Order: sequence, then structure tokens, then C-alpha cells
Amino acid sequence: MSINLIARIQSGLRAGALPSCPACLAAAAAVLALALCVAGSGCQTDLPPITPTTGDLTNTNSLTLHEGDVIQIKFPGAPELDTVQTIRSDGKITINMAGDVKVSGLTTLQAAKAILDPVGGQIVVKECTVTVQSSAFIIYVTGSVLRPGKIMSDRPLTPFQAVMEAGIDPSRSNLAKVKVIRTDPVTGYNTYKILNLNHILNPPNGTQDEPFSLKPYDTLVVPEKFSLF
Repeated sequence: MSINLIARIQSGLRAGALPSCPACLAAAAAVLALALCVAGSGCQTDLPPITPTTGDLTNTNSLTLHEGDVIQIKFPGAPELDTVQTIRSDGKITINMAGDVKVSGLTTLQAAKAILDPVGGQIVVKECTVTVQSSAFIIYVTGSVLRPGKIMSDRPLTPFQAVMEAGIDPSRSNLAKVKVIRTDPVTGYNTYKILNLNHILNPPNGTQDEPFSLKPYDTLVVPEKFSLF
């Protein structure tokens, strides 16, 4: 059918049956080009390439493990060693034939290597995989907040985000002197840091606060504002 259409257009052009105005001729040329494209096998529109997606984004090689994460550890050559572990507050897990291994702060690939190093000499197939089953970033917020207690997140939180999650009362919550209490899991000693979170809402001109990152199981204490009236 497209060959007959081309023949009719070409015949009309030769016989002068088609309009001779420039606009009409342009339209006829467009129709002819379309017909040639349909009839020919070489006319093809390339589609944009399909970008593959990752099925499990929680187990990418760049994911950094932290305390509270639940990880699955598999040994293809020694399935009896397979285990599911929760990273303790000291950043470590316990593996048969290896003892305690520190994995907090490592990627899943780095953790697999750290686990395999002390075990590799005792198994035939020296392979190990680590995947994250669930991730929990646990923070405690107390003091002058609306919802004191434990906050569980699937991602690290900033001090300001943790306080906002706990809820504040602008008339009572003193964000200028938020105390962070961090307990060393090994020694049990506490360290303290005072943060002025008001600078997040109203940053002072020409100054910038030193970055501060929370760690799992940190406790934030929001004091109450005191007024003389």
C-alpha cells in the first residue's frame, strides 16, 4: 500500500495535479518522506538505552555498616559457618573459628574480607559474602522534647534531625545548649559535647559550626529554657 502511495505522489508531482504553493509542496514532500521511511527497511528510530536497576539497594558495595545493623554472613564452601549477626555497640560480631571481628565502619565487601582473613586458613573455599538484612540507627533523646525516648531510623541522623523527630516546643526547648552523651562500649566512660542547634535555623554571619556526626546509641539532652518572667 505504501508503494502505491509513493507512486501516486510522484505521478501527481509530474502531472501538476498537486498544488504548487510552497507550503503545499512542503507538506507533500513530508508525506513522501514518511512513506519512504515506512516502506524502507533502513529507516529506524533508536530508543534511548535502558539503564539497569539494582534489585537490592540496601546491599550495595558502598554501604557502610554501623552498630545495630543485622547482617547475613555466608561461606559458600562452609555453610555450617553461615550466620546472622547483629553488630554490637562495640562495632563487633562473633564468628565461629574467628572470635570477635570489628565490622562497624566498613563496607560489606570490606567486612567480608575482615571476616575471611582469620577464617580463610581453616576452610577449603576461601569465599565470604556479607549482606544487610536490616539497618537500625538508634538514638535516645530526652529532656524538653515532646516525645522523649528511643528513635530508630534506617539511616544516620544529624543531631538536628533527631531533635526534630522527638519534637520540640519553641517556648520551652533550649536548642542552644543540646548535650550529646556518648558512652564508650569498651571502657564505659562517657564523653560530652554541647551543640548550638539554633545555628541550623539561624546561622551566624561569617561563621560555620564544626561538623558533628551522631553515632548509634548516642543520647541527646535538650534542656528547658529559663525565663525570669
